[in-house]
Amino acid sequence: MNKLLKTLGVLAAFSLLAAAGFVAYDFLQTRDKFPTPTFIGNIAVSNLTEKEAVIKLARFKTSEIFSPLITFEAEKYRYSFSPESIGVRVNYVESVGRAYDETHKEGYLKELRERLRKEEVSQPPVINVNDEQLHTVIGGMGDEIRSTAKDASIVLYEETGGFHIESEDLGREVSVKKTADEFKKRLLAGGKIFPIIISYIYPKISEKDLRAFPPVYRIAAYTTYYGRHDSPNRIHNIKLIASWLDGTMLLPNDEFSLADAIGDFTPERGFKEAFVIFQGVLVPQLGGGTCQIGTTLYNAISLADLQVQQRSNHSFYFNIYPLGRDATVYPGQKDLKFKNNTGHVILIKAVATNKRLSFRIYGTPTGKKVEFSAPAVYILTKSGYEPSSVRAVLDADSPFKTSVVRKVFDSTGKQLKEETIHSYYKLYGEKSNVPIARPEPR
Repeated sequence: MNKLLKTLGVLAAFSLLAAAGFVAYDFLQTRDKFPTPTFIGNIAVSNLTEKEAVIKLARFKTSEIFSPLITFEAEKYRYSFSPESIGVRVNYVESVGRAYDETHKEGYLKELRERLRKEEVSQPPVINVNDEQLHTVIGGMGDEIRSTAKDASIVLYEETGGFHIESEDLGREVSVKKTADEFKKRLLAGGKIFPIIISYIYPKISEKDLRAFPPVYRIAAYTTYYGRHDSPNRIHNIKLIASWLDGTMLLPNDEFSLADAIGDFTPERGFKEAFVIFQGVLVPQLGGGTCQIGTTLYNAISLADLQVQQRSNHSFYFNIYPLGRDATVYPGQKDLKFKNNTGHVILIKAVATNKRLSFRIYGTPTGKKVEFSAPAVYILTKSGYEPSSVRAVLDADSPFKTSVVRKVFDSTGKQLKEETIHSYYKLYGEKSNVPIARPEPR
């Protein structure tokens, strides 16, 4: 028994000495090296010193160490790039240093236990990002994703009364800075798929708006005809502007400026020269004919009882327009402005042919009825304006003014409002009395 105990003691002592020797040897061999198995990213650095690990990492591209592809995504959009192409680089020295600190911070004995269990140690690499290169790549994605908000629209078949509503589209704008910031934040956490941060621009008019109260009921219309001396250029300009205005929709309380809608008169936008009244004479200028747009639209919106905010009459009156109810428009000088005060969406339809111009206002029926009185005419005399007639004004070639009363009634016939429209003219321009600066192009 004593002999057995002695033998066991010797074996235990030997085992202890062997273990101690192994630990001492292992300590000397591995204390300054990475334990087995250790990876920095996808690269094994087991049993390497820090210097050896740096040399090994430097042989590999970032795409080999970190990830072959970095992906950005949002909605239906998905873009993948190599790390190098977007300015992502592995910092070899910092990656090795941080990994070494992580694998040697718990003390040798704990590290030994983990190695004996063969537990893999994986450390993410330290990544540097070239902001300028990253922003350029994100900006390129933004160019593809960017879109303009599009209002819901309605296709109205005036002949049948049928209609089709097309849904709105959101506008999209990629935020380069927010996308880059989120990318770098998630990159530090080891992410490989990153969000594209999109700002959305919502259109003014939605499909929901149009379906609730579809503007498909004609509430007013007005037509004017061209004069027998109107030039092809003037008719061309009228058709051009009418095509732009056709299909205009206004939400409740929206304000409309005809001058803003027309924009600048330039040949690049398709305008031609035709007569306009400028400084008391007829002068061929780009955009001639715009006043017929203003007059026709003014009468249509007045009949629809939209709120007129700004209107000016011509300095010369021409009888292709209703007397006392004309409206001159010239961007930067004169404007026709009105507001949709109906409480619902309205739709403006415009049709210009070779003979006439028509505006039609569609919305939700109100039952209102609008009436205009015949114009009262007043001729300017030495003692002031006196009641007169169109014939007397024509014979005298004198300045004159008019007043027209507009009344609005509800569906029961009850009068809701009354207003007087005043207009002041230098001449009734239906004879050779209108001064012409130079001939109009034909």
